[in-house]
Amino acid sequence: MWRKIAANTVYQLGGKGFSILANILILALVTRSLGVAQFGEYILVTTVPTFLYLLGDFGLNAVFLREVARNNHHVDKFGSLLSLRMLLAAISVLLGLAYAFLYPHAPLVRLGIILALTTVFTQGVFVSLNALFQHNLRYDLSVLAGIFAHVVAAALVVWGFFNRAGFMFFVLTWVATYFSVTFLALILSRKIAERPRFSWDPEWIRQIFRATLPIGLMLVFSQVSWMADVFLLRALDSAEAVGIYRLGYKVFENILPIPIFFVNALYPVMLQDHKQSLVALWGRLSRGIWILLVSALVLAALGLAAAPVLISILGGADFGDSILVLRVLVISLPVFFLTAPLQWFLITVGKERVLPLIYAAAAVLNVWVNFSFIPKYSYFASLFATIAAEILILSLLLFQVIRFKRGTVKARS
Repeated sequence: MWRKIAANTVYQLGGKGFSILANILILALVTRSLGVAQFGEYILVTTVPTFLYLLGDFGLNAVFLREVARNNHHVDKFGSLLSLRMLLAAISVLLGLAYAFLYPHAPLVRLGIILALTTVFTQGVFVSLNALFQHNLRYDLSVLAGIFAHVVAAALVVWGFFNRAGFMFFVLTWVATYFSVTFLALILSRKIAERPRFSWDPEWIRQIFRATLPIGLMLVFSQVSWMADVFLLRALDSAEAVGIYRLGYKVFENILPIPIFFVNALYPVMLQDHKQSLVALWGRLSRGIWILLVSALVLAALGLAAAPVLISILGGADFGDSILVLRVLVISLPVFFLTAPLQWFLITVGKERVLPLIYAAAAVLNVWVNFSFIPKYSYFASLFATIAAEILILSLLLFQVIRFKRGTVKARS
């Protein structure tokens, strides 16, 4: 089974490696085309729908996969899963439109946000298909769709750079990338044994929504913690501050999917381990944590050394201040790598109800630090708010895992 986990992790890492190379090219050309201030506005425009993706996601795949592990006939409910996600996506888009029109944006920025919000629906379809890819351990299909989308994006950005395209062209290119990945994923989904079956079951929709509520709220609070800094930096400081901070963050966030990819492959196996015995599950979790910890330390060392070169390639001399941002963030990688397996362990053993409280506490801390200290410390406040919130999450997750383990020991004795 570890071979399948490794293979699906490698598929995702290979796809991520390709996307990193494509993103290096894309960022290098976009930053040079737009400059610091317009790049900051570009980040704002693309952050609004990204901020809303997890509201449309709402953790539905985790519960869907858990139900499939118990009764494979739940795969027949894929159509209902997709319908529920489209409903959540519609609510997300309405929230995004409210922000676009109620905040005093420049007309071009407002138009960019409206266009970017269309990707909330395409992302909902893609994430739903990933539930089937994940259940069948066929992440190679999802990765192939991602590679295709990045080829499209890179080609468009190169064309735009040499033809001196403006702000809106690069926003539309970003939108086209999300449409491309969803389109190919739909085609490739025909290759899996359990093909999508489109259906509508109101009772099952209500059931899965109630079951996923704790995970969904956790993801919403997590997204607030992750992305509130962009909105607060833009409101309390400047577009330039957003550009400097987020270029370093862009490199960092391309590293963070590594533990997520690993746990994506690990989660279905953890569900099977849990059915077998808690001893098997503890063993799987322990080995997974050690693998991720060692990986984080190696990547942190590499990131510290490579930060000046990466920022020089991505942004040039105008973004020199992003080097320190990136270095501080990569030092914190072990903290970020360890939260993923602990979080999904609690979901596996049915203790997900504590997760919204943990992530809500982190979101409150993050927003408070940003709001209180951005006026004085600019993006340095956002930098340390992000790390402090993740340390709090890791501490609370460890407390809950240790508490669960002690409870099982007492129950056996």
